[in-house]
This record gives sequence, C-alpha cells and structure tokens, in this order.
Amino acid sequence: MEISVIGGGSWATALVKILTENKVNVSWYLRRKEQVNMINADGVNPDYLTFVRLNTAYLKASTDLAEVIQQTNKILFVVPSAHFPSVCSQIDSDLIQDKSVITSIKGTVGPDNDLPSAYIANRFKISENKQAILAGPCHAEEIAMGKKTYMTIGSPNEVLLRNLKPYFERFYLQVNVSDDSVGMEYAAIFKNVIGLVCGIAKGLNYGDNFIAVLVSNAIYELEQLLKSVHVNAKRIACSGYLGDLLVTGYSSHSRNRTFGELIGRGYSVEQTQRLMSMVAEGYGATKGIYQTAKELGLNLPIVNTAYRILYRHMSAAAEFKLLERNMI
Repeated sequence: MEISVIGGGSWATALVKILTENKVNVSWYLRRKEQVNMINADGVNPDYLTFVRLNTAYLKASTDLAEVIQQTNKILFVVPSAHFPSVCSQIDSDLIQDKSVITSIKGTVGPDNDLPSAYIANRFKISENKQAILAGPCHAEEIAMGKKTYMTIGSPNEVLLRNLKPYFERFYLQVNVSDDSVGMEYAAIFKNVIGLVCGIAKGLNYGDNFIAVLVSNAIYELEQLLKSVHVNAKRIACSGYLGDLLVTGYSSHSRNRTFGELIGRGYSVEQTQRLMSMVAEGYGATKGIYQTAKELGLNLPIVNTAYRILYRHMSAAAEFKLLERNMI
C-alpha cells in the first residue's frame, strides 16, 4: 500500500502517523526544507504535533511536489482551502490524471465557492467516481494520542472505499464508509462556521445552555442546506455529518472555536489571525456558506450572523442579541 500526502499541518501529520503505523508507504510533500529534513532524520514534524514520532521506515518527505505525486497512484490533499488553488496551480494535470484523489479540506474553494471535489473535477478533469473524502469528528491532537475516534470515508465508488479503508483503520480509529461524499463535504464545511459561532458565544460570556440551543438550531440549518444543495443527502444524525459539528462546537481543541472566542472578546479578524498560529477554516467557510445560501434563497440566521460579524464588522454583542430572537 502506498499514498502521497500533500500538506504539512497538524491534521496531515496525524494522518501520516496513522498511515505509517499501518505500514503504508507515504511520500509526503511539505513546503519547508527544515520540516522535511527533521522528518526524514528523526520522524518528527518540528512545527506540529512535535510529540509524535513517525515511522520513517515507511516515510519519505520532500519539498518537490511533482516528485511526491509521481511516487504513488493515490493522492491525499490535506491543505487549508484558501491555499488549495495555489497548490493545484503547481500540479501538471498529466501527473494526476490517472490517480485516485482523496481530500480532507474543510472549506469552499475559489471565487465560485466550489466543494473541494468539484474544484478537482473542474481543474484536473477527475470525476467524483475517482475521488474520496475524509470526514467525521477527528481532532488531530486526539488521534496523535491514540484516543478512540471514528472517521468516515465518503465516495460514490464502492471499490475505492474498500481499498482505502485498511489504510486508515487502527485499534483507536474506527473507519466507516458512505456513498454520500457530497453531503459530508458540505457538513464538514458548515461545522467550521458553527464552531466559530459557538466560540463567539463563549467570548461574549454566554453559557452552556445557550450554546446548546445554538447547536440545536445549527443542526436544523444544516438540514435545510443539505436538502437544498444535495437531494440524496442521508440521515445526518451520525458521526460523518453531525459528529464533526458537535466536536467543533464544544471542544477546546477546535481552532474555529478559539478563533470565535477571540472575536467575541473584542479582537478584530486581523488581530485574531495574527494571534493564531494555525488556520481556522471557519472564517473563509462563513463567506462560502453564506453566499451559497444566498444563491439558493435560504435564510440561515446563524450563518447570517457570523457573516455580518466577520465580513461587515458588526458588533458581535448586538448581532447575538438579534440572533437570540431567531432561536427556538
């Protein structure tokens, strides 16, 4: 078994840990030479999850993107959605044409707010039948510590699902499969918005009671979104859809919740971005989901509130007072 991994953050590092533990040969692209040198020498990513020791017998890191892609017939993209077009622009279509593509990118991509799978289909002419996505409540920190976790792999291709499942299964990681990759992509993007909004509520000193109401209403908004964009959406009360939303809204590991909490405490978006060392996808996801909902004629009060606070610089406290009236 072999796979190429594109991306050098904490989630990419956690996935490489899983893969190498399963004796999957990993060709890993990272931008920084210092990262590559330390990973190849010591099995440690000096920037993320530094306590994790990776199995270098099954791992080769490189700053040469083309070389990494050429090594295997499966490509796993684990990069922030805002950086994804830039990464793709460096890839020759001929290099990737006949490969299976897996994404774990939880944000809309480009000016048209494409799903990552749709962006890949348009950019490289790779059908969704040759793609898969990773979803579920999977904080990198907990996977790195071997805490029990459930992941869902989504793809319309049953053969690809069967093939990928043993790449990721571990005694601490249960892997489920689903043919609804599109629904789970939307759910994964939407949950980042909700995690951020829960953080704003925390920063404004709202309590757990209100946050529970917020999450309950967010589930309803997610259902409305999925019904509008995706006619084949499945039951969302499972970990592949709802689990990610819940863990992002409640966990201290959540970057989006941390981002939102700083906004709620009065920091500007620019100040918050400078303070955080890791990317919070919820900021860009808010704009993407807001614009998608607007095009569909959907009224999503929580998403609208997040958009006005983040992009129109409205008072978080005042917007939440208005939001209170729309909660049930």
